[in-house]
Amino acid sequence: MSSRPPLRVLVVDDSQTVRAVLRRILGHSADLAVVAEAGDGAQAVEAVLRHQPDVVLMDVEMPVLDGFAATERIMTVRPTPIVIVTSRANRDEVRTAFEAVRRGAVEVLAKPGDPAGWEHLSQTLPHTVRLAAGARARSAPAGLPASAQLSHPGLRRGVRYVAVGASTGGPQAVHELLSALPADPPATVLVVQHIASGFEDGFADWLAKDLGRDVKLAVHGEVAARATVRICPSGVHLRLGRDGALQLDAETAPRGGHRPSADELFESCAASSPRQVAGVLLSGMGRDGADGLAALRRAGGWTMVQDESSSVVFGMPKVALEIGAATIALSPRELGRLLTRCWQGDCP
Repeated sequence: MSSRPPLRVLVVDDSQTVRAVLRRILGHSADLAVVAEAGDGAQAVEAVLRHQPDVVLMDVEMPVLDGFAATERIMTVRPTPIVIVTSRANRDEVRTAFEAVRRGAVEVLAKPGDPAGWEHLSQTLPHTVRLAAGARARSAPAGLPASAQLSHPGLRRGVRYVAVGASTGGPQAVHELLSALPADPPATVLVVQHIASGFEDGFADWLAKDLGRDVKLAVHGEVAARATVRICPSGVHLRLGRDGALQLDAETAPRGGHRPSADELFESCAASSPRQVAGVLLSGMGRDGADGLAALRRAGGWTMVQDESSSVVFGMPKVALEIGAATIALSPRELGRLLTRCWQGDCP
């Protein structure tokens, strides 16, 4: 039996009923303990300072102070891993949830609308809380990290695709990467982001509106144009065909528990047009994407990962570095700047 104390959780929601249900779900796990509840964002900030929880479950729409503003304040006064729990039905609420992610929240989960949804949440929430507890609750450091000094081959200006894999901490990292690219990049960006089912459309919508870019969910058979960003929908693998057409596969089993899987995207790039691809593996738990990135590098693609200091969870990038799948490790913003310099013919 473990002697470690249980993880301390703060539950924040303006519905007393929802708070009671979340408390009951977490109460079934001996290693988790709800130490406090809050009915609005202002109370949440006070509770964080008073109880110093390991993880906060945060609603979005609340009186006095909403979840976005509360997240922003918590990250200023006492950075703490925050999991946003919100409805998928309201697009504005979903967009606000991703803004909270940009301010430091580590994950977004769907607030169920029916008994089946609550049953599913009861199975997934404890694992998410444990994962969040191990995440870094801080922003990426400014400037160029020391890992930028790693050696790497010159990038050919002919890179036509940027393939991205990400998991926990990924939404913010993807946002930072895209924000550092030129307004009209000479490439298509393909993204596999592990995210709760139903939020991928909101993720694309948030990126499109906040960055002013052409960001949409990928469509089977589409030949995505340059300067566009395509997000893989939930429940399918995204692959790049030899003809440049995007392929969505709902038949192949999940890989390592993931569908979509970053490994599938990277391996399809290795098979189709590796010398036109830059593969990027961002923050996330586990090893999804590491093997695929290695295959892409062996085939002649250019590969890179997010560095440890800027990663919310340095899992997937760490494995990729350990197996030699990449030698470049930078913050997402610096990775974007590096790509931009190389497209301009100034690759160091």
